[in-house]
Amino acid sequence: MEEPIGSVQEFELLSVTLQAEGHEDIDVPLPVPGETSIVPRTAPFTLKEGAEVRVMLAFRLGKPVEGLTFTDVRHRQGSVIGCSEVLLGGYRPGGPYEVVLPPERLPIGHLARDTYEVTGTFVDSDGHILGHENHAFVIMKDWRDS
Repeated sequence: MEEPIGSVQEFELLSVTLQAEGHEDIDVPLPVPGETSIVPRTAPFTLKEGAEVRVMLAFRLGKPVEGLTFTDVRHRQGSVIGCSEVLLGGYRPGGPYEVVLPPERLPIGHLARDTYEVTGTFVDSDGHILGHENHAFVIMKDWRDS
């Protein structure tokens, strides 16, 4: 019998954390196991325009995984505005493993101030989807408690 996608036996996403300079870390609430919705379930986080942001991922594996890739797709006002793909590599069963993605500088200016929705997907080298995460953030002129 095949294990369900994202099962703890295969892949378990433990945490997603946004790290931004000048602000405390922001923990992203994870989806409920078995939930398939890609719409963020919580209010968006507030990020300051121009801030450098990194995403830290923590996960555990129940089997060896080769060519693990994390892809995120960003939407703004219903349109895809960006996509990035990061090869995380191969992993033995176990963990937790923590990976910090390369930093990204948020855009600056009045036109950049908006709500962005992000869907992250973990895929192995065979193209099997191991897990998803989604969150939203709002870019504002200054920091505000999220």
